[in-house]
Amino acid sequence: MNISHVINAIESYAPRSFQEKWDNSGLQIALPAGETECTGVLLCLDVNEDIVAEAAARGCNLIVSHHPLIFKGFKNLTGSSMQQRAAIAAVRAGIAVYSAHTSLDSTPGGVSYAMASLLGAEVTGVLEPAEGLECVLSVICPRDAADDVRLAMLDRDAGAPLCAANIPGQPDSAKCASADSTGYELPRTGLSPFPEIIHKPLCRMEATVPATRVQAIISAVRSVPRAADTTFSIASVPASQSVGLGVFAVLPQAITGAELVERIRDKFGCKAMRASGAYSPDMKIRRLALCGGSGGEFIGKAINAAVDAYITADVRYHDFADIAKASCAVFDIGHFESESCAKSIFYHVITKKFPNFAVYYSEKETNPVQYL
Repeated sequence: MNISHVINAIESYAPRSFQEKWDNSGLQIALPAGETECTGVLLCLDVNEDIVAEAAARGCNLIVSHHPLIFKGFKNLTGSSMQQRAAIAAVRAGIAVYSAHTSLDSTPGGVSYAMASLLGAEVTGVLEPAEGLECVLSVICPRDAADDVRLAMLDRDAGAPLCAANIPGQPDSAKCASADSTGYELPRTGLSPFPEIIHKPLCRMEATVPATRVQAIISAVRSVPRAADTTFSIASVPASQSVGLGVFAVLPQAITGAELVERIRDKFGCKAMRASGAYSPDMKIRRLALCGGSGGEFIGKAINAAVDAYITADVRYHDFADIAKASCAVFDIGHFESESCAKSIFYHVITKKFPNFAVYYSEKETNPVQYL
């Protein structure tokens, strides 16, 4: 089994097209990953030198992390930062690194879904549904350039373009159908008083592509020789209401605020947490909103949905101040704590596809935040 097979299993569950525009999910380091046999997978939240050393000691040549090792990019590779040192160590050890960040946050069954499951709650909706993740890109190009155009689209992660033969209402053919009825009227010089109409056979292809890749694909197609007359049309694909950041969920029956706090401590390993002024040990809680990681920006959505409690992390002081009179209790349980379930998601995705394969949770990883 190759490293690419493991990556394909993860991306079939959490497609890269689901990630936020600012994110850098995907293959971070590979030497190369495509045809390299995978000797084992180590799972973690963050990649550092200790994690790379642990992977090497376990005989794993693939690290799968939630947070990207390379996020904003390197201007040099001198070992001047923790990320650079980890990257250098991975390259030296021949270890590939793959990260699924907001792609795993947004996918159905992702981090926020897992948070709800840990608390025994059933997901009823998405807190911040995704929009404009994918587009249908239609390309009409000269037939003699069709093969090169198709390759250019594939090289830019477009997915498999559809021939005109596969498009409803188009002629049935093993190859891309020509559009002889569509062409360019070009006047020819000569003695004839009437211009001669010259038809140029065309081919139409469609592909569903990530919205973030559309312009790169168009640029690639335009660089193809003989494709100067290519035309494009773009149609947005409505996002599934189950894709997005955060979830709404409901408990089987109402519990007290104190019972919820105890359940959070137990399921997420929280040594401490912060709560808004609306919290009281005796309050009744059944309707929840949850968002793994930094979910402070969605507090307003949670409150407007009239949930009893919103569980997330990295809530700012001013956010707590702004909701002082809100009836919804907001809990900040810690970034590391809220997203630790990402590792179990990776584990189940990989072992379901490859039941007898070596997949390990990191034993060296610790919360970078200490509670005193």
